[in-house]
Amino acid sequence: MTDQEVYDMRAADIRVKRNILLSASDWTHMVSDRVIENQAAWAAYRQALRDITTQAGFPNEVTWPTEP
Repeated sequence: MTDQEVYDMRAADIRVKRNILLSASDWTHMVSDRVIENQAAWAAYRQALRDITTQAGFPNEVTWPTEP
């Protein structure tokens, strides 16, 4: 397996985990008729998940954000 293939596999794995975490937190922005405590914290968390691929060590070293 080439280095690029290993990189691609790791990146795909990270994206899968990221997408699962985003899906699990969809409720925080999809319900407009209820007030979400810590809405700003949830928004920052979700943005940090979307920004995972821009981290300097991606995909070998990823710092996962903490759920509020």
